[in-house]
Amino acid sequence: MTRAPGLRIAGFSLIEVLIAMFVVATGILALAALLQAATRHSKMGELRATAALLAGDIADRLRANAAGARLGPAGYDLAADDFPSPPAPAPARAACTRDTPCGEADLAWADLADWTARVAVTLPKGSARIRFRAGRPPVPDTVDVWVGWADPLTLSPGRAIDRSGAECPAAWTATEPSVRCVYLQVAP
Repeated sequence: MTRAPGLRIAGFSLIEVLIAMFVVATGILALAALLQAATRHSKMGELRATAALLAGDIADRLRANAAGARLGPAGYDLAADDFPSPPAPAPARAACTRDTPCGEADLAWADLADWTARVAVTLPKGSARIRFRAGRPPVPDTVDVWVGWADPLTLSPGRAIDRSGAECPAAWTATEPSVRCVYLQVAP
């Protein structure tokens, strides 16, 4: 079969097909990386929201038992530098009832035992630290609350631009480079 002069056979060359396949493959890889980043940030947001809810919970307990909050180490203080922090021990006294009400310290210990157990179970390596600071008029008393966790999805925790532990106690960031924290200051 002979071809008429001036007619060209149209079609794709192998090089054009390979370039098109490369462009499509690059797009699919970019979408996969985007999906991975979205999943990672979604999990980080979920953990941060959970920690914020737990911090709000203890803040409400501190406000409800303001006298217990002002007791310092005999009340709500959890000043251990361990990460992950151990849950507070259960109160030595039996549960509070209408017939045998709790004092401020007993209620604080019961609150801490319940709350720290929830922190430990809810967050990965969940940790808590609470510190009372007496104010001098006109500055009110405050209670500092930290809720921390180890972020299993943190990439390159030692990078200079990584601020994952900016709100955390220094002892925690020294122990666990991937620590994340929620910090809350409460005026009881």
